[in-house]
Amino acid sequence: MTASLEGISLHVTDVERSIMFYSRIPGAELVLHRPHEFARFLIGTGSLHLVQLPLQNRFHIELNTEDPALLYTQLCEAGLTPASPPKHHPWGKIDFRVVDPDGYQLEFGAMDVEA
Repeated sequence: MTASLEGISLHVTDVERSIMFYSRIPGAELVLHRPHEFARFLIGTGSLHLVQLPLQNRFHIELNTEDPALLYTQLCEAGLTPASPPKHHPWGKIDFRVVDPDGYQLEFGAMDVEA
């Protein structure tokens, strides 16, 4: 099982303020917005996610995979310890995270076809 880079998620303190900033980048297209929670921009072939989380100035990297459960098992077998098992979200995604040695989060996921 492989993974491909979906985009970068920035943890911001005010998603509305960040939307005003990123919408000024030529070619940036706002494609999803949950007020005061989340926004997704397409910029060329990549995506930028803005996640409103107070007092956090970090980011996480999102990677797509066809089968999160299988990749979870493979990563465990390779000696990595995911933060939790794959989780189904109300917005139709299943994902799990692995934290690298410097504390950066890698989110592996896919849209849940059963949602």
